[in-house]
Amino acid sequence: MNLFWLKYVSYAFLAGAAFFYIVLRSRFLRLSRTVKLSMYAACIVLACLVWHVQETNAAANSPRKLIIGTVAWVSANQHKSGTIADDFQLKTGSASLSPEFSTDNIADSMAQQPIRMGDTLGVLYRTWDNVPLTIDELEGQHHGWHYSRYDDDGAYIFSVALVGLIGFIAAFFASRDKSKPAAAHNTILGDSGS
Repeated sequence: MNLFWLKYVSYAFLAGAAFFYIVLRSRFLRLSRTVKLSMYAACIVLACLVWHVQETNAAANSPRKLIIGTVAWVSANQHKSGTIADDFQLKTGSASLSPEFSTDNIADSMAQQPIRMGDTLGVLYRTWDNVPLTIDELEGQHHGWHYSRYDDDGAYIFSVALVGLIGFIAAFFASRDKSKPAAAHNTILGDSGS
């Protein structure tokens, strides 16, 4: 069963976590601090869990399809680290276009960009979510280049969990009750006489 829609459920849980983070920081919802922190943490955990279930299901059960064609268009996305990932589409022999494909990191810099317009590629992909599992350059400037997808599940979950933990710690300290009554200072002054 295709559970691709669970990605959107994961995004909804992230939106829920953002909502409870704002609630914790602004204190406009009349729930206890513990409940708000618990709801925030639950949203983060569920976002990771739902994403993992979807990704594991697609990896295990999605049918695979091999398509061969020439690159109709390619868009390189450069990350802050300098590495690049590509979005591209192939034109097949029947002049129809393939689904749009997105890769994770495929090169360390723009100078090493392996996928170019007009290259002939063979792409093995999951049909449920159009995730390319392998890419082979059959003709082009980098003839013989091979790409295998690494497990993207871990990167997403690590990022969400790390940001969620930082947010939890920040919300925990920001939501402490700062309106504790000041301690009364009782001083006893001796009577100077009557």
